Amino acid sequence: MPYYGINHESGTLKRVMVHHPGKELEEANLNPVDHHFDQPVNIKRFAQDHKELMEKLKEAGVEVLNIRELVADKPEIIKQINQCPNLVFVRDSSTITNNGAFLFRMGLPTRRLETPIIKIAHESLEVPIALTIEKPQSFEGGGIALLENRAAVAGLCDRSTQGALTMMGDFLLDKRLIDLWIELKMPKGSIHIDGEFAELPGKVAISFPDVLDKVYTIFRTKTERWEGNFIEWLREEGWDILEITEQECYDMAANFLVVAKDLAFHITGNSRVMEEVKNRGINVVQIPGEEMRKANGGIHCMTCPILRV
Repeated sequence: MPYYGINHESGTLKRVMVHHPGKELEEANLNPVDHHFDQPVNIKRFAQDHKELMEKLKEAGVEVLNIRELVADKPEIIKQINQCPNLVFVRDSSTITNNGAFLFRMGLPTRRLETPIIKIAHESLEVPIALTIEKPQSFEGGGIALLENRAAVAGLCDRSTQGALTMMGDFLLDKRLIDLWIELKMPKGSIHIDGEFAELPGKVAISFPDVLDKVYTIFRTKTERWEGNFIEWLREEGWDILEITEQECYDMAANFLVVAKDLAFHITGNSRVMEEVKNRGINVVQIPGEEMRKANGGIHCMTCPILRV
């Protein structure tokens, strides 16, 4: 079995990288706004909830890789972790492809110390860096998803630049990792697409229609480019669209982590959406989410899949 690589977000999860939070959360509590926290968090409870996430993933047969352990032999990197209260949202600093990792320059300036830490973590896992997004471009990993049938979608959001999207699309198409690249021009205020969209097994798509039914969308292959509608394209491709309300979107109903063809992880709450997902044959493990919500994150944000099969 390979030790890294991802074709699409609903493949079976074998290895995942996480950062178990610690005293660096004190930095966010001192100045929540600068770190995009809604309010200070209960650090002890936050860590307990995250530990439960790690334990449940292990119980599901996933190898859980803790960043603090991956970089333990580098004291300067450990020191840097203490300055990165958002490092727990490990999804955003990189994305794995079958050719290696995309390493991102984060859109939120206070998060840019995270990327060197993630680079060292990938190197310790012998995951090659396939593409690096550098100044003046920016992108964050919650803004991209690899889909079934050799497609990928990414959002031009508040924290991303067109240059970064173009670089990623060109790379994926040129390396023949995908056949279709989709760009969503998200409305002002959108940070990542994983607040409005999620891929679940069996070609189930969670969608917030107030945004995704209207968003300007560009499709391109290696030889063609055209405008269209993302949701219409999903329906034409046979996807089952599970729509969520504005309140459910605010409550992070789209923030799923797929673990297997019949298993996904989510935070507590959103009972209607959870029931809809279960009706589609997908069991949901829910982790306490009160503290995560204060930090504007969820299970998808807190996990960087390294290997899916």
